[in-house]
Amino acid sequence: MDIIIVIILILLLNSYLVKYFTSRYELRFKNYLWTLFAVHFILTCAYIFYTLTSRSDSASYFLRSSETTDWQSLYMTGTKFVGFLAWPFINKLGLSYFSMNILFSFFGYLGVVFFYLMAQENIKTKISFFGLSVVELVFLFPNLHFWTSSLGKGSTIFLGIGLFTFGLSRFNRRIIPLILGSYLIFMIRPHILLAIVLAVIIGIFITSAGIKPIVKWLIIIIAVTIFINISDSVLKFTDVDSLDILSSSTLSHRTGELGRSNSGVDIQNYNLFFKMFTFWFRPLFIDGLGILGFIVSFENAVSLLVFFFTFRSLFKNWSEWNGFFRITFFIFLLTSFILAQVSGNLGIAMRQKSQCIPFLYLLYCKAISIKDSFTQQRNPSKIG
Repeated sequence: MDIIIVIILILLLNSYLVKYFTSRYELRFKNYLWTLFAVHFILTCAYIFYTLTSRSDSASYFLRSSETTDWQSLYMTGTKFVGFLAWPFINKLGLSYFSMNILFSFFGYLGVVFFYLMAQENIKTKISFFGLSVVELVFLFPNLHFWTSSLGKGSTIFLGIGLFTFGLSRFNRRIIPLILGSYLIFMIRPHILLAIVLAVIIGIFITSAGIKPIVKWLIIIIAVTIFINISDSVLKFTDVDSLDILSSSTLSHRTGELGRSNSGVDIQNYNLFFKMFTFWFRPLFIDGLGILGFIVSFENAVSLLVFFFTFRSLFKNWSEWNGFFRITFFIFLLTSFILAQVSGNLGIAMRQKSQCIPFLYLLYCKAISIKDSFTQQRNPSKIG
């Protein structure tokens, strides 16, 4: 019975959010957010069915939280923070395992919404397929929704990354999303926040157009301050003595454990190129990982084409990419690099990839818009 109540409340909340976002951001497709919601909900149901036949970490999160009597004992960075967020809903409101999956799935959905809103306000293109622009189509890819639709770190950190990116897009007006997003990322995976802050610093240093010098240095000072303050927590979290977090015994052990499972890949023996390729684009059809792996292979093949098109545009038209998208580019590279180090298992890679693949989609949409603008300049009659 509680799952019905949770679904009704989420529908009511989403109705308000759709009305608010549609009016405030002048969305091109008025019903798109409901389409996004429907896709996410369908894949949430698919994930719940998947957990009934396969082992899922969501069950572990639920049991750990339900068996803990001291709520504050769960307040720490890493896995336990998910239990901290879930504890009042489980122990005070009495929500069931399935209701908690639906609730946390809504967090993942909101993360997708924030990415879409940010893309919609920064990317303009007239190229469309089936009545939708490329900006709408990329956020319907199933892998993005499937792995952010359950009780766990995936949905929570994805909301944090979505909020952070949304805030970064208009950083002078969206301080609260920036702070809240940073907090969620830090509490789930502090090393990912470290990578994102480093990407911001690099992106700002190499960007001059569109940013006033005083604003540029203010952002750098704030980013460096955050970097210094969270670095100690990252060292403690990854169990290392220096910022070379890849030497962490904890991460190395985890990589080895993941690589020994049925769908594992001994990623520790791969060079950097194959590590990144495995993380971004496998499983492919040749890997033969069953029905789920075969389905994911289609999306990975598309992502491979998207990657080549995007990076070709980046190298060919670098001057056309503004500061925000340059920062996005470095966030994509650095977060992918870190996550690839511990994704020895292809199943883990599919989950982890959802944290950084939206940045590739953003870059792809920008590349499409740049190509669109060049086409219009060569053929003025096509404008309008």
